[in-house]
Formats: sequence, C-alpha cells, structure tokens
Amino acid sequence: MGIVVLYGSSRRDGNSDTLADLLVEGLDVDRIYLSDYNLQPIVDYRHTEAGAYPDDDYHELIDRVLEQDTIVFATPIYWYGISGVLKTFVDRWSQSLRENREHFLAEMSAKKAYVIAIGDDEPHVKGLPLIQQFQYIFDFTRTQFDGYIIGEGNKPGSILEDAAALTRVEELRRRFTIKD
Repeated sequence: MGIVVLYGSSRRDGNSDTLADLLVEGLDVDRIYLSDYNLQPIVDYRHTEAGAYPDDDYHELIDRVLEQDTIVFATPIYWYGISGVLKTFVDRWSQSLRENREHFLAEMSAKKAYVIAIGDDEPHVKGLPLIQQFQYIFDFTRTQFDGYIIGEGNKPGSILEDAAALTRVEELRRRFTIKD
C-alpha cells in the first residue's frame, strides 16, 4: 500500500504536519509539501477553446499522487476552510478531468483518503464544513473517504496536547496496518 501525504501548511513542522507525521510514522510515504512547489491557479476552459494550462509543477505532483493507494490531506484550518495551496492543488483536478476525465476518475476511485485539519477556534465545530467539503470532493471523484481527524492547536507543537486527536491518530494508523 503506497501512501502520499499532501502537506497544505505554509510553514514546515506546524501542527497539521506534526499530526500527519504521527499518522504515517514508520511507514514508507511520499511526502509532498505543496508550498515547496510552483502551483498556479486553475484556468477555467470549460466554456471556451482550451488554451495552455499553467506551466508549473502540477503534472509532476498529480502523477505522484496517482501512483499511491492512499492520500492523506493535512491542512491547517485557515479562515474555516482548506489552506490556499491545498485548495489550489485540488482546484487543478479540473485540469486532469478536462485532459482525461475517465482515466483520472478511475484512478481516484481506487484510492482511500484521510483528512487532518487543525485549528484553534472551536475546530471540532467550525472545522466540520471543511470535512464536508472534502466529502463532496471525494463523492465526486468516487474516492473512499476512510477517516478524518480534527485537532485543536495554534502554537507549534500544541497539537501534542490534544489527547482526542492523538487517540484518533492511533485508530487510523491501525487501518494502515490491516491488509485489505
């Protein structure tokens, strides 16, 4: 089972990174820190003649994601939603749909997905719309949404004080060790 972690934070070693790292600790993982790459916003060609999509790192990254069986989306909760860089990456899936819809959907439908979201303003309540957004994304791509963790933290390392989030990490880790 191959695992890719999409780190959506704008800074390394933040709370969402920390929790994602605990989830996949000791496993063979492709770690993609999206902020390290050039990802341009999607250009909408749905109702016009298709032009050139942005010349950036998207194809390299989506190819790496599609090579794996499991995707972990790790994001801070920014203004009650997905981080900008992670949202930009997901928005670019529209490009993959336009380029080869059936292939992209077939690949995504064979995947399991997990979401880690960390915030500090009542995240267990205010982070639920973010989880719902991912549910809709996964419904559209027919990706199996296998679990999520909403954690509470603000200062670096404060996620390690969230006992419920740490317990949930252990619950989800067991799914990685059980063979399908």
